[in-house]
Amino acid sequence: MCFAMLDIMNKKWSVSEPLTCTLFYGSVATALLSAPLALTTWTPLASSQLGLFALLGVGANLLLYCLIRSFRYVDASATCPYRYTEFVLSAIVGFLVFGEKPLASTLLGSCIILPSVVYCALCETRAGQSSEPEAQEGDEKAEAEPAVEAEPAA
Repeated sequence: MCFAMLDIMNKKWSVSEPLTCTLFYGSVATALLSAPLALTTWTPLASSQLGLFALLGVGANLLLYCLIRSFRYVDASATCPYRYTEFVLSAIVGFLVFGEKPLASTLLGSCIILPSVVYCALCETRAGQSSEPEAQEGDEKAEAEPAVEAEPAA
């Protein structure tokens, strides 16, 4: 739920605020929401982990930067299928890099998410292709019809 709320906040802010402010607000909101849980379970980082932690921060902010930029061009709902793919990719990377075995619920969720993402992408592509000829026909009709100026009222 917090994941979706952050997307909504970013979409709203991306229209009215500069990109750096939007990144800042998103980071502050995430930090404030995660701080109570982090404080209860936090363990100090080893020096070997600091570089990975910094890399994670850079990567996450780069991802958020690209996402916020996308909100300026498309509706937030158009980015949802790609956002949900992150969960599946995280499970795959966790398995390949860290040897984590996904839970049955993760596998079930992946079996629901992946086909849904493919279906949504196909629907969006078909909708985009079917609206292109209509838009072109409308442009051609507008060019073919001569402009009629209204006569001034007496």
